[in-house]
Amino acid sequence: MKIKQKHVNKESSGSYQYWKENILANHLEENYEILSHPDIVDVYQIDITNGNKKYIDTTDRYIAVTNYLQKSDQYVIKDTDFKFDEMYRIISKPEVTEHPRKRITLDNKIKLSTRRNILDSFLITRIPWFGNLEQTSFLGRLYDLSLLPSLDPRYTTALEDIHKHTFLNNDWSDEWIFTDERFYILHSTDKDFLDFLCLTIHPTVRKESEEITTLLEIYTNNLKRDGFGLEKSEEIAGFPTFKAFEFDIATEVTKTTTTSKPEIKKALVIGCSTYQHSGVLVNPLNDANEMEKILQQLGFEVIKKIDPTQKELKIVIDEFGDVLKGSDVGLFYFAGHGVQVQGLNYLIPIDANLTSEKLVEYDCVEAGRVLAHMEDARTSVNLIVLDACRNNPFERAWGRGIGQRGLATMNAPKGSLIAYSTAPGQTASDGSGNNGLYTEALLNHINGKSTPVNTMFQKVRLEVMQKSREEQIPWESTSLTADFYFNN
Repeated sequence: MKIKQKHVNKESSGSYQYWKENILANHLEENYEILSHPDIVDVYQIDITNGNKKYIDTTDRYIAVTNYLQKSDQYVIKDTDFKFDEMYRIISKPEVTEHPRKRITLDNKIKLSTRRNILDSFLITRIPWFGNLEQTSFLGRLYDLSLLPSLDPRYTTALEDIHKHTFLNNDWSDEWIFTDERFYILHSTDKDFLDFLCLTIHPTVRKESEEITTLLEIYTNNLKRDGFGLEKSEEIAGFPTFKAFEFDIATEVTKTTTTSKPEIKKALVIGCSTYQHSGVLVNPLNDANEMEKILQQLGFEVIKKIDPTQKELKIVIDEFGDVLKGSDVGLFYFAGHGVQVQGLNYLIPIDANLTSEKLVEYDCVEAGRVLAHMEDARTSVNLIVLDACRNNPFERAWGRGIGQRGLATMNAPKGSLIAYSTAPGQTASDGSGNNGLYTEALLNHINGKSTPVNTMFQKVRLEVMQKSREEQIPWESTSLTADFYFNN
């Protein structure tokens, strides 16, 4: 309900700011008929006792209303300095003029969950949304910051307070933009949201091709659920720009269901637990058994081998290469000890006796053997998951430095994704429960409904980072050329 009281003295009114903002919010609502607008409704709550609306916070109302007028396609406030008399009645109001921006629809089609997934990806991947630009320069391409208010009372405009806090003081975290009420990135119109995404991968903002590829894949995988996509528009100095387009979801679903055939998916699961010369790892046995079960539930034909010797490991990998031919998807999972030597990664079988680093080549199996078979089979999607970065006793005996432990980064061939339980050169936890820390997170997320594989691994990474207090950060190397969903 609106507060109708107009005549208030200082002694009974409480804060001058309270009444100023309260009366101002009422004035703007009554004059511009925006009480029921989606951007304004969010600042109300329902009083269950009598069903009436009541205001959560007067300042929130004031900010929401004035921000709407400044951002809407109809109005822009040029002077927000309302004048009040001694009884706190409005005696002059700001000049309001037509907004020069083109009118855009307010019935958003991009779901809130889609927006959150996309914005969360900046936190997970640690890719800055503003690219190589200063944040005010980036935002200045989308908004007139001189027309937006400052949230810091020391300044007048958004241009001043954003520059101060993101560049001079650097005391705002990068994600401030996602919740700042002046921009409403999370709740903005579809057009504004898509314009924001296109700018994050514009060549004048970002030059790193790997970052652009990662963001473009994240945007495409998430937006397509709501019927949107991004496509190349033009080039600037040889670098592509992108624009958004909309498509009919029903038509796309019909095309997919009428023309696609069930995928043929094959997996090889290896668990090395009972090492003959370095003690027992408990979790790889459980990890392999659980991975076999869930992959079978997801439609994979699974070959499983527990505690193979070097000879047995080579044989089962070669047999997997044969059965993989003619398949659409190939997956290799290994849980156990692994080691890098001269930039190459080796899987350690249970009978390896690595008294020196020189013996690795003779007693172990190079991980590249699996990749070679996958390339030869010409499968569309190849996934290699290596929970093999555990801190093993062989490396400690060799006196290796910390940076030489764990696995090295492998180049993922076209159509492949290689997932590591931790970052290159680091070691992973074997876990304190029934499964290794990484595999436990993988089991929690692998069957997520309609979750793209890259998004799924992002969720795995976030869980592992949280549980390890960021001491273990999973890693992926990818060159996938098509979307893949474990559970579609």
